[in-house]
Amino acid sequence: MPATITPIAPGKSWVLTSTESGVVPQAHRTAFTQNIAAAEARGVQRVGIAEVLGDLNVAARPLCHATNAAGAEGFCWNDAWGDDSKMEFVPQGLTGSGESRHNQQLVGDRRIVVSSWYSGDPHPTYDKEDLMRVTFADVTDPANVRYRHALLVTPTASGFTNLRGHANSVTWYRNHLYVSTAAGLAVFDLTRIWRTDASAGGVGSSGGTHAAAWHAYALPQVDRYQHLLEAPNDPGWDPDNPRYKPENSPTYSPTNCGSQFGDPPCFAGVSLDDSGAEPALVTTEVGEIPDHEPQTFGTKRSIVRWPLDRTTGLPAAKADHIVRPAGAYQSTVSGAQGVAMHRGRVVVSAACPEFVALETRIASCLYHAWPGEPVRLWTRTGIYAQNVSYWPATDELWTINEAPGDRTVFHTGWPKPEIPLRSLTGTWGDLTGDTVPDLLAVRPDASPSALAGNGNLTLYPGAVNGAGARTSIGTNWNSMRLVSGIGRLDSDTWPDVLAVDDTGVLWLYPGAKGGLGARTQISTGWGPVRAMTGAGDLTGDGQPDLMAVWNDGTAHLYPGKPGGLGTRTQIGTNWNTMRLFSGVGDLTADGRPDVLAVDGAGALWLYPGTQATLGVRTQISTGWGPVRAMTGAGDLTGDGQPDLMAVWNDGSGHLYPGKPGGLGTHSAVDLGWGTP
Repeated sequence: MPATITPIAPGKSWVLTSTESGVVPQAHRTAFTQNIAAAEARGVQRVGIAEVLGDLNVAARPLCHATNAAGAEGFCWNDAWGDDSKMEFVPQGLTGSGESRHNQQLVGDRRIVVSSWYSGDPHPTYDKEDLMRVTFADVTDPANVRYRHALLVTPTASGFTNLRGHANSVTWYRNHLYVSTAAGLAVFDLTRIWRTDASAGGVGSSGGTHAAAWHAYALPQVDRYQHLLEAPNDPGWDPDNPRYKPENSPTYSPTNCGSQFGDPPCFAGVSLDDSGAEPALVTTEVGEIPDHEPQTFGTKRSIVRWPLDRTTGLPAAKADHIVRPAGAYQSTVSGAQGVAMHRGRVVVSAACPEFVALETRIASCLYHAWPGEPVRLWTRTGIYAQNVSYWPATDELWTINEAPGDRTVFHTGWPKPEIPLRSLTGTWGDLTGDTVPDLLAVRPDASPSALAGNGNLTLYPGAVNGAGARTSIGTNWNSMRLVSGIGRLDSDTWPDVLAVDDTGVLWLYPGAKGGLGARTQISTGWGPVRAMTGAGDLTGDGQPDLMAVWNDGTAHLYPGKPGGLGTRTQIGTNWNTMRLFSGVGDLTADGRPDVLAVDGAGALWLYPGTQATLGVRTQISTGWGPVRAMTGAGDLTGDGQPDLMAVWNDGSGHLYPGKPGGLGTHSAVDLGWGTP
């Protein structure tokens, strides 16, 4: 069964609140701020992350275990402390300074990785999950990585105590660390770290000694965001006015997150996405594969975006002190342990297709997908991989795994799949009704790395200086060898599309609001046609025309007529030397649309339109070798000149504004196929 990641509406019970300042009755409110102040007044020394980074005490080892990922760079833990092979502590989460420029500002030029751990079984003193810690590792010099562990604690009225849990993930934004323990997010302040007595094995303050289970530093919890709210099965539940659920409620649960899809999600992996207008914590929920069962991609689990306040770095609550999701997705990538999002694309760390729970000790896998499109396997990673962390500025996707004796921390690049673009065309009009011209693209079939293919027809609504978020408006377009927008061939207001299938049949798809209508066959024998483009009205009869190049290099103009095309005329030869060509509109200000073409040497040529043909060409640019596809886009810049959209070989989109006689300086446009 192929895996899917699809957008969904968040459940109304999927809400978080702060136990310090949220919708929590006084009897259930935490007093972390008050207790921290009291502890520091009693002599607990406060320091910041700079002091901890200046006191790193363990030298990491170079990568010493297989990563299963090409080009991996990273380190192994120092096993003199048992960090690699023992179960006293087990690594889970991963984050770092590179996830956001705001994080980086806190540590200057240093590159810092942070991981989270829980006390395992056996631990010489504490039970499983009695302790949680984080590790600060300086990876600025890859050949000299050093790190230090710090315990996570909860401030109490008498001092502080150990914070229990699984430390499923750790995420960093601005000066805050978020550590997830299924139903909640414990919050820590990197400017408020406590110095403790590393020679003492207890946890807390006693007789002037402040101990953190043999750790020299402790991070006190400053806030907590959790699901402890009423749910749909509670009497009097009001989805628009969620209330705190007290412990004496008959349906109270200490976690209050559910094991079934649709319940408030239990957090497994959490990461930061700071690539859009609003930063967000991105969470995936626990979805373990049953014992002795294989990976089937059949278990539904959620991926949720929780908005963050860009100023405070805390979850962005509404006026009612409730944090609601900014977006949600249903994922069938079973056994997910980590998730990352960047510019709309999702990476999930999970069990590989060949995985069988409890029966195999094999590598985990990284999968990636655009929501609503096929999930693809990107690479295998370490055994029992956990969270992931993406650093956009340096294009580093970090991962961590928990297998004892095989633990690594390393990074590769963000997945860069083969460009999922089969064709790109302007519509020569507006399909969305906003008066801005739109684009169409055909997605290819599955590649060898895909779990499924689609061949969808995708609509990019035009936007000022670019394109909006894409939507799928058709399926099974993989059977269409050529696709071209042409303009209006019928009497309505919507532009139409012509397509040639694999058997050489020419089809007309009438435009409709937001998509296309039922197709009509208008011709056969188009097998010899190598490429085609809408050319605008070259004949001057008020109908849009089509230009096509045949396999023999001859160029032909097909005049438009109501409902189809008229008899062709040959308008050129040797067009097989042109790698790309596209109608673009009138760049020469003579009232006739023009054509742009790229030759095999990467030169860009302008062919001026004349009466039912093309005039003498002019070279207007060079260096177009990296351009993979291009199309006339209409006037996206609003200056009255037609523009050109191009996709480079790296998948990045670029808009070239039209100007009299040529094109202006291009600007990056995110079409979702690469890094602009």
